[in-house]
Amino acid sequence: MKKALFAIMTFVLAVTNTYAGWYECFSYKGKIDKYPISLSFQIKEGYFGEKSKKDFNVIGVYKYDSHNSPIRLEGTFDHKKNKVLLYEINNDKHTATFEFDFSKEKCAGVWTNLLTNKQLSLQLTNTSILIDQIEENEFNNIDILQANSLGAFYFIGVYSKKRNHDTAQMDRLKIINKKDNAVFQTIDFSKIETLTGNIRTIIFDNVEIIDNKKKELIVWNDVGRMGGYLTIQFDSKTNKFKLDPKPAIDGPN
Repeated sequence: MKKALFAIMTFVLAVTNTYAGWYECFSYKGKIDKYPISLSFQIKEGYFGEKSKKDFNVIGVYKYDSHNSPIRLEGTFDHKKNKVLLYEINNDKHTATFEFDFSKEKCAGVWTNLLTNKQLSLQLTNTSILIDQIEENEFNNIDILQANSLGAFYFIGVYSKKRNHDTAQMDRLKIINKKDNAVFQTIDFSKIETLTGNIRTIIFDNVEIIDNKKKELIVWNDVGRMGGYLTIQFDSKTNKFKLDPKPAIDGPN
């Protein structure tokens, strides 16, 4: 899995200006009908290597706040009409759509179940904006829901960017209990010399699950020429997740 992802990243990094960030991400809280949700999407012009999705320019993730299992989204942002269309992905199939007028404050639209054509109202309120494509931008404590999760836990990356720096970074990773939304543990990356959480072009994929049963995961890290990762493993004796502070280089150094 890591090697396949690295192959994609090698190409992207080779053709991308490495002196500019690539994240333009909008996060919201809201409701589908009466059901509270959290939703984020990243505007990403063009899909790498997927001709059938060449017109798609949005990647996202959302969760029902009573279940807390992240669900992937993909779709389009029509800049001329200011319309967003997101497809919910389950088992590689589109199972529902989100359609709404884009706003940096409040969005209103419709959620549609593609299996039954049932429609429910959609209301969203913006909670944060993360844009690192402008060097002058500066921000702190931006929560980004990660698309991958464990059986009992989901993850939120806490991001920041310093003025005149060229990319955002993940300062901390919050490991949150799905049952009650309580923070089980926070992993701090402040003592890691290389920046964390900004290697994948899709911001929601900077946490990758390696072994569900052992509760082992990696977080992508800007180490070496092409990047690598930090490993986090669960220690059953201490009932805590443990960070290996030495990044592993994935690919040529």
